[in-house]
Amino acid sequence: MWDKLIEEARKGNREAAGEIINRLQPLVISSIRKYYNNGKEYEDLIQEGNLMILESLKSYDSTKAVHFLGYIKLNLKYLYLNKHKRKIHLSLNDPIADGELEIIDILVSDDKAALDIVLEDERNIQLNKALEKLTERQREIVILYYVKNMSIGDIGSKLGISYRTVVNTKTRALENLKKWIR
Repeated sequence: MWDKLIEEARKGNREAAGEIINRLQPLVISSIRKYYNNGKEYEDLIQEGNLMILESLKSYDSTKAVHFLGYIKLNLKYLYLNKHKRKIHLSLNDPIADGELEIIDILVSDDKAALDIVLEDERNIQLNKALEKLTERQREIVILYYVKNMSIGDIGSKLGISYRTVVNTKTRALENLKKWIR
């Protein structure tokens, strides 16, 4: 009985589509009650359910191992469950606390302020330019000591130079950096 009715409705027979919708009204209503019970929107919800049935008639594939009523029931379930996903859009400028504050006023951030980021970027650019002016050995020692956190003794061993030479080279490099960064 359902197969013939579905076939007629898919061919464009309005009476057959209307008959399917009438027969499925109890399913639509029970789906609304079960998944999205909002009395204010009942008529709209029924119409959306009926529209879903008509759309499901077009997309239903009888060659798959799914019964039509199960297909409709699942589509109605997700239609009404998705109604709960409505997004509420708030503005950070919405007033709170009797209008004295806005939401943005109470937000706390661990992130750096934009000005701090810009200043840090500028300092890094200056430092990179100053590092480029150092001799290759001075730059290497500064990077090994401050970036790679190597000890002076380890730097001397790695580069094959004395402890005192590493200290003197690092000291000269820092003096030069101070001059160029000011």
